[in-house]
Amino acid sequence: MWSDLYMNIGYNIIMTSVVDNTGFDLLKKTMQGKINLIWGQSGVGKSSLLNIMYKELNLKTGLISTSTSKGKHTTVTSIMNKIEPDTYVIDTPGIREIDPYGIRKEDVGLYFKDFAPYYERCRFNTCTHDHEPDCAVMEAVRNGAINHQRYQSYLNILESIEDDMNF
Repeated sequence: MWSDLYMNIGYNIIMTSVVDNTGFDLLKKTMQGKINLIWGQSGVGKSSLLNIMYKELNLKTGLISTSTSKGKHTTVTSIMNKIEPDTYVIDTPGIREIDPYGIRKEDVGLYFKDFAPYYERCRFNTCTHDHEPDCAVMEAVRNGAINHQRYQSYLNILESIEDDMNF
């Protein structure tokens, strides 16, 4: 299960379901006293989830497109809502892809916490973990210490970064 992958690398996972009506109490407790950003793909149920948890929000929701089987952009702006005196929630428009503007290729791996134990063992301190010799991250992928799907996600993001960016 995908949740096991993320739990095993140190992320806190709270399973929720609008269909099964589960997980809301734990999620609300986790969100309490914080500013929370709800972010994800179009049509996954971000606004529906928030409407169940906080009925007073009455956020607009939509159905999955029958022609594309994808979510439609129902939420069009990000608005921060005060839920309790110390709890805020920001519902965001759905995303189609991540565009990591302003990040250098050699820094993308820093955002993958499962790569961290291997950085210092790479031959080059500017290693992009893509093609360099003696890359400890690529070796960890080969021997199964880093999940191949996570690494492929990393490579997809790496590929989207423009080479000609000036910093």
